[in-house]
Amino acid sequence: MTRYEAVVLAIGPVVEEEVLLLVKGLKVKYFASYCPSRIEMGETCEVEFDLVLADTDVVAAAEESITTLIEMKDDGFLCALYGYLDGSVFRSFVDFSDQDIHYDYPHLNGRFVKVKVDRIDVSF
Repeated sequence: MTRYEAVVLAIGPVVEEEVLLLVKGLKVKYFASYCPSRIEMGETCEVEFDLVLADTDVVAAAEESITTLIEMKDDGFLCALYGYLDGSVFRSFVDFSDQDIHYDYPHLNGRFVKVKVDRIDVSF
């Protein structure tokens, strides 16, 4: 997996695993699935990402005129990601490797797609 530099903007007041990070200029809420040490607001960390996909209707072709690559759906972790399906890698605002999307949607390989995501896990 690819590691990315992220700045911790906020830590959830109720759900400790909820973190708001700034990654490649985008502010996104993530679920901290692995965090072996304490993190602090304002801290810069190296992180890895993994998708937890929705159960049904996960991937669909999308228009390339989208101005943002992520749409948060509510106050939780649900979101829609846009990017290119490139074999085993989904290329959005970051690259998500080994998601196995290409096995279920081989006809969308090489195309711009919308992926429904239950949450994006982050490992510190």
